[in-house]
Amino acid sequence: MKTLNIILTLLIAILFSSCEDVIDIKAPDGQDALVVEGWLTNRAQNHYVKLYLTKKLSDNSPYPAVTGAKLVLKDNDGNSETLQETSAGTYEIKTMKSVVGKTYTLSIESTKGNYEAIAVTPKLSLVPDSLSFKFEPKSAMYDKEGYYPRFYGQETEGKGDYIQVRLYRNGKYMNMDGDFNLFSDEFVDGNYIDNAELNVNEPFVKGEMVKGEVWSLSEHAFNFWTDIQTQLQNGQIFATAFANTRTNITKKGNTTLNVVGYFGSSIVQSVERKVE
Repeated sequence: MKTLNIILTLLIAILFSSCEDVIDIKAPDGQDALVVEGWLTNRAQNHYVKLYLTKKLSDNSPYPAVTGAKLVLKDNDGNSETLQETSAGTYEIKTMKSVVGKTYTLSIESTKGNYEAIAVTPKLSLVPDSLSFKFEPKSAMYDKEGYYPRFYGQETEGKGDYIQVRLYRNGKYMNMDGDFNLFSDEFVDGNYIDNAELNVNEPFVKGEMVKGEVWSLSEHAFNFWTDIQTQLQNGQIFATAFANTRTNITKKGNTTLNVVGYFGSSIVQSVERKVE
């Protein structure tokens, strides 16, 4: 069986539960699929798009990179950039940055087929102003004792906004299954967000430096990350069958190879604080 469920490089961290009994399942091989992963933001850094193929679940080798492709990124103002392949299957966006309201179109021509993704940059509906931490002892609510983060910020008026909060511990992105923080403004539209606790797989300890990034998300991007979260946490007794995440990548022309993944566009703003 092919892994048609894309796990982004920024989120390559799947937890496997230990079992006493080992059950070998022989599943038929499926067809390859192209994986596209990339995100454009307003941050002062270069951005990247990665292309690779899915593989068998039992295959522990690296994902096969798709090299020699032509990737062109355009916006609705007529600006255009041809991406350069900096390493096998990794294509660099050097000049373009995400701007609120702009539409970005990523075109891909490769030996595996031709594809296109369209992303519109949503506004950042919640600008973070601070982080705080509260020590919690081990209890029925908290599996581990430690300092749990809370964040604060003003949510702008106008329903239909979505954000993701990404946390960094001493500069390292926290990407375990328990670190997902996705929010809709459905019940908090226009309110000041005060003392909202964030999920963490491992609580913090004193002396650690924590950065929280708030990413604006379209509804479609929110649904994509929700799919990723569901699959990563899909390991309990009532787990559902694995399914493809929703994608904004479409096949063009006579392309036959299926595609999974996402190319998105966000506005990002961050806050930092030391655990004391």
